[in-house]
Amino acid sequence: MRSLPILILLCLPLLDLHAQDDQARLAAINDAAAFLAGEELPNQKDHPLTQSASWKSHVSQFGKDFASHQERVLFPMSEWSATEVTPAQPPGAVVRYLFSGPDILHAFHMFPTAGTFILCGLEPVGEAPDISALNEGNVSRALSEVRNALGEIIQLSFFRTKDMKDDLQFATFQGTTPLMMIFLAKSGQYVKELEFFQLNKDGTLAPQGLEHKDADGVRMVFSPRRLDQPKTLYYFSSDLSNGGFDTTGFGTWIAGQPKGSAYLKAASYLMHNDWFSKVREHLLAHSHQIIEDDSGIPFRRFDPAVWNSTLYGVYTGTIDLFKDEFQSDLVTAYRAGSQPLGFGTGYKWRKGESNLMRFVLKDLPAASAPASPAPTETPAEPPAANPAGAAPEAAQ
Repeated sequence: MRSLPILILLCLPLLDLHAQDDQARLAAINDAAAFLAGEELPNQKDHPLTQSASWKSHVSQFGKDFASHQERVLFPMSEWSATEVTPAQPPGAVVRYLFSGPDILHAFHMFPTAGTFILCGLEPVGEAPDISALNEGNVSRALSEVRNALGEIIQLSFFRTKDMKDDLQFATFQGTTPLMMIFLAKSGQYVKELEFFQLNKDGTLAPQGLEHKDADGVRMVFSPRRLDQPKTLYYFSSDLSNGGFDTTGFGTWIAGQPKGSAYLKAASYLMHNDWFSKVREHLLAHSHQIIEDDSGIPFRRFDPAVWNSTLYGVYTGTIDLFKDEFQSDLVTAYRAGSQPLGFGTGYKWRKGESNLMRFVLKDLPAASAPASPAPTETPAEPPAANPAGAAPEAAQ
């Protein structure tokens, strides 16, 4: 037994080296995200590729497109949220954004005081961004792929699943993880922890560290680099239909997280159908506040004895692709009165054509610091008026 303390002492330098290696890799990952986002690299500021004409052109093109989206959507969304959403969202609370794809961008601006974001979509998790293989010969193509993959959400405010699958399948940086990190870098955030995980059928998470081994999800802790204001992001690649919600373990895991707000946008009207009833009922039972457009939970599902509702913008029916999901009761509700909406969102993404709805529980608990979400991790193994024209593809 005397040898045990000696063995521990001998192992300590190895553990320290492993931690240093992880920090170095995390620094490189943040630099990669910033490079792809067209932002100054936070660590290796003199990276040789930042002197390339391709990157400088990317900074200009992507920066111009992103700035336009900020002016049209993100800035007015943040102003709207400050008066309409934040009062019912305790600081540090959980936001469930299901059918989201990698769209942390709009969730971050809609719920700026949230402490935890839970995103879920069919899109694969992918790997952490890595620019070590880029050179003068391929960097132009790589940056073009980034702009293609993110172009639609910058223009339309949502991802189209079919196009996104094509973009991610052939992209230099595959999966949702690089895209989420690019959005965080564009929003002035630095990822301080990154961990892939597998989702067990009992709802526990098996962490994989920075290694990607067919991961079911990824967890990031982020904040501005020089500030200690951490927020946590979970992304799950999972089937949200009734069969998938029960059998993958996701339904069990998310049921164990604190109640909070829910956000639904360009959700393909899936929860209008009985085969998505379980995720719909979960959101109704685990939300104090739900912000959604007409593609989320049907208006008729909100019991007026339970929920206070406020309508924003206009409702003129669905796009052609979803014409069977027209809600006549929502037309009636909008005719009774709605508040203005100063930005475009959802499938009818142009300002003046969009709708949003806010539902808040009538017996909303008094604002208080919410409980921290439990990761439930298993120990890691050792080291009537539809507009004419073509409709976008479903977001999910």
